[in-house]
Amino acid sequence: MRRIEDAIRLAAKLRLQIGVGHGLDYRNVSRLARIGEIEEFSIGHSIVSRAMFVGIERATREMKALVGHA
Repeated sequence: MRRIEDAIRLAAKLRLQIGVGHGLDYRNVSRLARIGEIEEFSIGHSIVSRAMFVGIERATREMKALVGHA
């Protein structure tokens, strides 16, 4: 995780926009959401996959809570 944080902070210093995705899920998104330099999360696949079990509204609400509470 430290290497990811260092890379994100370097990218921010270089004035790059930072987006993360591919592999984010309900277990690991909170750790990245705490890094303020991240501007975008590509989490649609996780939400759609979870929605198959709990419905789209609940899946979206749960993910928003995880990202928002970080």
